[in-house]
This record gives sequence, C-alpha cells and structure tokens, in this order.
Amino acid sequence: MNVKKLVPKDKSDNANINNLYNLTDEDIKPIIYDLLEWIQDYNWPVAQELIPVLIKRENLVFPYIKDILNGSDPMWKYWIMELLIPHFSDEHKIALKNEIKKLIENQQTDEDSEAVREIAIECYARCNFDD
Repeated sequence: MNVKKLVPKDKSDNANINNLYNLTDEDIKPIIYDLLEWIQDYNWPVAQELIPVLIKRENLVFPYIKDILNGSDPMWKYWIMELLIPHFSDEHKIALKNEIKKLIENQQTDEDSEAVREIAIECYARCNFDD
C-alpha cells in the first residue's frame, strides 16, 4: 500500500480517516508530519477528524512538536497546545515544558502572539506542571 495516498488532499477530505487510524506505527510514520500539517487550522473539517489519529500516535508526533512550537506559525502552535499536548503522556509534556514557558514569556503584543501566549498559559495549567 502506498501510504502517501491516505494523506488528505484538501481540507474536507476525510475519506481515509479510519484507514489512517488503523495503520500500524510503522505504516503511518512516513506521513505523520504530513498529517500534522492538516491541523494548522482546526476549522478545516479534516483537522477535527485527524486529532484522534495524531493523539494515538503521540510517540511519532512528539519529535515534531518542539520545532512547531519554536516555528513561525502562530495558529499551528495554538492548535498543538490546545488539542494535542494536553493529551500527551507526562513524559512528553515535561519534555515540552520549556517551550511552553518561552511562549508564555513572549513579550510580543500583536494579536497572534497574544493568542499563542494565552493558550500557552492554559496548556501549562492543563499539563499540571509542578513549579
């Protein structure tokens, strides 16, 4: 099977969600980043259906999360902190603690940065970090 064919083609393409969910880690690994890209905007119908697939594959998703949190896409950061990180294992949450703190401490005041800062505060609280 060519697993690349299971990656959504557009924001409403949810035809392969069940197939994606039932793949083994080995099978889905080559396309995990492609799937992560589809949650850059949670308003896309396919994004909502991909969340359970990505949560189930936390170990494969996790290596990309630091780069996303340190990247330049504020909405992607927002949805990662809102929809994925709170469902991660404690081990992975702790490994992301510093990145989340950096986003909380960000001093930029534009609308996008403020939204990311607010969700970072919320995510930090939901992760129950002991400070």
